[in-house]
Amino acid sequence: MNYKKIFISCVSFFFGMILSAQSDFSTIVPETVGLSSNQLEELNTQLHDVVDSGQLAGIQTAILRKGKLAHLDTYGFSNLQNKEKLKMNSIYRIFSMTKPIVSIALMQLYEMGKFKLDDPIHKFIPEFESMKMHSEQGGLKKAKNPIKIIDLLRHTSGIGYGRGENDYINQLYANARLTNSKDLKTFIGKLCELPLYFEPGTNWGYGYSTDVIGYLIEVLSNQSLDTYLSENIFVPLQMVDTHFQLPKAKLERFTVGYGADEDGNLFVSEAPHESRFTQNVTLFLGGGGLVSTTPDYIKFCQMLRNMGTFEGAEIVKPETLQLMTKDHLSDVRKHQKEPLRLMPRETGFGLGFSVAAYKPNGERGVYGWGGAVGTYFRIDPKNDLIYIMMMQISPYRQLGLREKFQNLVNEALIVQ
Repeated sequence: MNYKKIFISCVSFFFGMILSAQSDFSTIVPETVGLSSNQLEELNTQLHDVVDSGQLAGIQTAILRKGKLAHLDTYGFSNLQNKEKLKMNSIYRIFSMTKPIVSIALMQLYEMGKFKLDDPIHKFIPEFESMKMHSEQGGLKKAKNPIKIIDLLRHTSGIGYGRGENDYINQLYANARLTNSKDLKTFIGKLCELPLYFEPGTNWGYGYSTDVIGYLIEVLSNQSLDTYLSENIFVPLQMVDTHFQLPKAKLERFTVGYGADEDGNLFVSEAPHESRFTQNVTLFLGGGGLVSTTPDYIKFCQMLRNMGTFEGAEIVKPETLQLMTKDHLSDVRKHQKEPLRLMPRETGFGLGFSVAAYKPNGERGVYGWGGAVGTYFRIDPKNDLIYIMMMQISPYRQLGLREKFQNLVNEALIVQ
């Protein structure tokens, strides 16, 4: 056991807690970094209106320009029924905003020479060696291509979420009850028995690929995913409120999960004390298993903006982050006659991030990702912008808030 490493980690963690407690996350005058105060007030007005009209319980937004926090707004309720207001450090289910964090963690191991991007995943997880596909004639056939590690990072593996166009495969996913697995090893044992939605490397499809990455991290590091992330991401980034399992002492800061019916009326879909995030978590899902706060995710985004470093700690090398935030779908597009069906308003995908504006030469555009209950973040390298939005509602797309937020942020720019 490496007691020196454990000691350093503990010191770093508690020092981070002190820093977090002392920081008030005060904002600067927006005009000093080329943002309009008037436009940011308009942003608040439009987003607050969604809460005031009863379509959303609460919303929190943060905008950084040139590395400085120019906007942090917290409005509405964490618990609408009890009229408990959102706090600056309220804790959210970030779901798929877990994916960029876990992808960064895997690329740390890439830098150590633990694997190559074109390595087949079965080199490290033998269960994936003979994957099957559903043939058009019915029945199953062996996939021609192996799933490569790069396929997991860019979602071209053929692994889905059980809600694709093939009803037969969808039903197999439902029957497998993957998220009821006790741990990642059990989860992987079930997943590798399911057929792929398409030949690996030939299409784009959103699914459990990053959860496989989480298990790959465990295999390569010989640590559980929660331990690896704690030591290599959360402690150095001082992300003191990001967890797979929320400590009981923090339950009062955990937001209520809301749903919306066909008429847009809100209802409680998950009370904090009933959430799986507050139970004994042993299945560490790299694709959507974390809860976090806006201040914590600001730190993660600052690291991205700083090309892999945060307050002197190097999380990944600049060239690694440059590689991750390029579009990696050019070879995949050659297999499709029609444009790839990416998420709305996305045009490319890197290694763990969407790339919302790619160029043929691979130049980075705006990149980031979002979560299943409306959480959202983007990094805009050209304009040196970070913007983050937190909420807790499913479905969320009917509100159109991601596009609205991004447009309002861009309208606030007064210096390009």
